[in-house]
Amino acid sequence: MQNKKILFITYDLSGYYDIIHEELQKNFHSVDYHNIANLKFKYKNVFQKVYSGLYKLFTKRKLKNFYKLQPIVKSTINKKYDYALIIRPDLFFDSQLKELKTRTDNFIAYYHDSINNINRKKDVIPFFDSVYSYEKKDVKDYNLKFISNFIYLKATEKQNLTKTYDAFTIMSRDFRFNALLKMAEYLKSININYKFLVHSDKNTGSDVIEYISERKNNQQVLDYLKDTKIIVDIHKFGVQDGLTFRVFESLFFNKKLITTNMDIIHYDFYNPNNIFVINDVDNIEIPSSFFKTEYEDIAPDVYNKYHYSNWLKQILY
Repeated sequence: MQNKKILFITYDLSGYYDIIHEELQKNFHSVDYHNIANLKFKYKNVFQKVYSGLYKLFTKRKLKNFYKLQPIVKSTINKKYDYALIIRPDLFFDSQLKELKTRTDNFIAYYHDSINNINRKKDVIPFFDSVYSYEKKDVKDYNLKFISNFIYLKATEKQNLTKTYDAFTIMSRDFRFNALLKMAEYLKSININYKFLVHSDKNTGSDVIEYISERKNNQQVLDYLKDTKIIVDIHKFGVQDGLTFRVFESLFFNKKLITTNMDIIHYDFYNPNNIFVINDVDNIEIPSSFFKTEYEDIAPDVYNKYHYSNWLKQILY
């Protein structure tokens, strides 16, 4: 791939795709990289702002996104790429995707959100030569290609692993909160030393959940994950069932996992000694042995299957 060029566009607030960018730089002669999450935009004048407001009112689309992303499209003029990979194509307008498609013969998208969660993802499928998704239902319903999320961490992150907490998770306050609350109450009742952080602007009061007003960056989250025995994953049940990055962090750190995502039992790394699946948050009962036994290593070939380098190979090579 050393003589090939790639356009890589993502929306990444947590740094999950930094390693993908690095891997692309190792394997491609030229990498044009854009992280939409870092883009800033200020309206030129009040008329542009008013027009954008009216546009959104009548079309339900954010014209601000067009203005923000147009410099990326312009930067590709007179360029030809061997591949173009976009993680959040739903943020682009149709006209912009059409133009980007002319820059390559391999126009590829990856969905790490469900179409149920972001409906526009359905509308942009026809623009791409290949669309990959971690959501099995979307793969079936829209004839997409399945690929899970991936292990995004380097070996150096395995240093200084400790076990101050028996269980840990962090999430925003949303419809999953009641499930997390029931989990916290259960762990407290059996004297498990856990730490559950919930990001919320409003602290409604709880003696089992710790509220935080400022978001933790990914390195801060990783420090907590290093410091726990078990990672807890409350997935967005009913909205999306693709495996979250929490799952792959548990694989990387050799940490046990408690999850509400029942689909995990169908993956080849599933081991009931390492992963406990909660199928009813109203009746949680976890065997004491799960907390006492050590993590069992998975086979190297299974682990490597989910490594970021293999993820890229499946999509590009």
